Amino acid sequence: MLTFTCKKEIFHQNLEILRAILDKITADDVDLHPQFMRDSLWNRPNKAPVTYIDIFEDRNVSMGIFILKPGMRLPLHDHPEMYGLIKVLTGTVKITNFSLRKDYAHEHYSHSINAPSHITVERNADLIVDNSSEPCILDPLVGNLHEIESVEGPAAFLDVLAPPYETEIIGNGQRKCTYYKILKEIAPRIFKLEEINAPSWFWNDTYPYTGPQILT
Repeated sequence: MLTFTCKKEIFHQNLEILRAILDKITADDVDLHPQFMRDSLWNRPNKAPVTYIDIFEDRNVSMGIFILKPGMRLPLHDHPEMYGLIKVLTGTVKITNFSLRKDYAHEHYSHSINAPSHITVERNADLIVDNSSEPCILDPLVGNLHEIESVEGPAAFLDVLAPPYETEIIGNGQRKCTYYKILKEIAPRIFKLEEINAPSWFWNDTYPYTGPQILT
């Protein structure tokens, strides 16, 4: 938690330390139940396609685990003025991600007030990530909008966000999760995205956290 409350001068140094720590975390460390990797669970009638395990949240950071059924994805969404770290615990995910271009960033930052229907972004290379991969870092501009899809089976990843959703952006109100779809490519790797409602196929259930207590 100290990473996200420290002075700006040492923030990025601490962020790399945090990434190194997350790189060592395994499914066993957070007591991820093996049932989530069994097809029998995801084939149950009315089972949500995503399970979320809430580990910790305060005004500076939130931590949780997302578990995706085979072929499921978190829809393309944003993290307004937030940092995110993703560490895959089991399975493999594909991360399709876009960066906010500085010359268009005002479109995004103002959406908490006026909610523009479109934003302009630059597409980055897709990432294929498993539990042997280093944690991914998504910052307020680079990779800020992304979609995460399970590949060839269920997948689970640890998600760290700072600050959490619902915290205040000075002058812009609370941070909200906004969903998007690709509208068109307007130049090589430059895309116009359209804001949409949360897709009807995306919903989740929850499971209690049974791993070690988080010390603050």
